[in-house]
Amino acid sequence: MALLCKVKWLRLANAAPHLWRLNINQNALLALCGILLSGIVGALILRAAGVSTQNPLPPSALLTALVAGSLTTITVFTSLRHFLRASVFDSKPEPLATHKAMGTATGIITGVIGFFIVWPLIQMTSALGGVIQFEFTDMRAPIVGHQFLETIREQGNNPVTWGLVFTIVILGPLAEEIIWRGAIQQGLKQIGMPRAGAILITAAMFALFHWGAVPKYGHAAAIPALAVFGVALGFLMERTGRLWSSFTAHALFNCANIFLFSMLPQ
Repeated sequence: MALLCKVKWLRLANAAPHLWRLNINQNALLALCGILLSGIVGALILRAAGVSTQNPLPPSALLTALVAGSLTTITVFTSLRHFLRASVFDSKPEPLATHKAMGTATGIITGVIGFFIVWPLIQMTSALGGVIQFEFTDMRAPIVGHQFLETIREQGNNPVTWGLVFTIVILGPLAEEIIWRGAIQQGLKQIGMPRAGAILITAAMFALFHWGAVPKYGHAAAIPALAVFGVALGFLMERTGRLWSSFTAHALFNCANIFLFSMLPQ
């Protein structure tokens, strides 16, 4: 950590101007749709199909709900951007920034590098949380950090499994980054919060939002680690000016967890 703090590139003062153009009201609407409406849409689809929404959901129903929720968020975001482009023709052009935001390819590469930098920190935070929990409760943190991982292993090799993997690695991270590092983090900055404060609050909300998906006795290890990961994702968004970087790191994180869990003995 001390060495990383010495690297000038890793300072928020050198952050690039970002391409997020939604205003406060649009960010609030997007966050509301991403957190509430997406879940409502998924539940309505399951009810219409005659599937009980009681936990645990059947794997096929879980896949349907995840896809529906992710696509709802992505659709709302795409629609807001479309309306934003249409309104540009009726408004005065903004002054050009002195520095350009990173290109898409550079943002993706930065996300890959960022993932490999933060991965050891996430694992150390998780291990420390597990040790502290064991010292005070004599309960070890479970190996499985997310209930979806167990669902994937139980399903075996079939279309539902691969659908879950695609959703967890691609659709889910894309929707989550639009909500957290996009709407919420940028919205906090727009109401006057400093960049570092917006990153920290968004990371804490992001970690706590996953509370229900963490198995019993796993919160002391998983939640602090997710908070560290959330800070890294927020930093990537601010430093590169693009969601592509945080999305790439998020997708790699989910992919790595699925891969490592698949290597465990049955």
